[in-house]
Amino acid sequence: MKFIKLSFLLFLLIIVSACSDSSNKRIKVGSEGAYKPFSYVGKDGEIMGYDVDVLRILQEIDSSLDFEFKNAPWNALFLGLDSGRFDLLANQIIKTQEREEKYLFTTQSYFVSTSQFVARSDDETIKSVADLSGKVAGCVVGSAHTKILEDWNAKNGNILEIRYYKDLIPLLQDLVNKRIDVHLNDPASIADIIKEQNLSLKVLDERISQSPVYLVFRKEDSAKALITKIDSAILKAKESGKLSELSMKYFGVDQSK
Repeated sequence: MKFIKLSFLLFLLIIVSACSDSSNKRIKVGSEGAYKPFSYVGKDGEIMGYDVDVLRILQEIDSSLDFEFKNAPWNALFLGLDSGRFDLLANQIIKTQEREEKYLFTTQSYFVSTSQFVARSDDETIKSVADLSGKVAGCVVGSAHTKILEDWNAKNGNILEIRYYKDLIPLLQDLVNKRIDVHLNDPASIADIIKEQNLSLKVLDERISQSPVYLVFRKEDSAKALITKIDSAILKAKESGKLSELSMKYFGVDQSK
């Protein structure tokens, strides 16, 4: 009888422990940590930025959400998601047909990314997109803005020569040094880099596109409940004005919706 009671108590302890582990499980978030102001590593070595602060707001709204942030190079983020190193990605990622075939996304977006051309401030030959014929554009391999640039160029008779880069900083250095003429990116991120590095660059007024930004998950049934929970928190963050306030703090404009 004592053995049966002891076995039953041990069984209960295992169940309680499992439930406790499940409820306290940390959600591993993959982010680049090199895309200021959206995701970057601060002086103390902690990852920070707009995307990170969005998830911290979601934690405040729903205490059952417990995020752990891990940074990795852009070209390793989706590999980390595939392998289980990350449970989700938060890195200014928009939906594409290829991505939707392989991954799940939140229904609610948390930022609206725009694509605009950047040129040298002293380049009087480029004042609008009407002046881009025969110019050289630089883009980063794997970036969503690169696909937008390629599609725009094709629709406009391939008026641009496109050169590809692995990283943004060498690209911007080539732009300043007149090795390329323009670059397509989100002005919210480019403006911050221009200010920090004191680059003599300008953003053209025309918006080539605007795209909502989402959190990304592996295409598994186990992710669906988490997505529902996060969607609810994002909606509450929008309705309360918290996301608008955060966007104004970082960019001076509301790009949260």
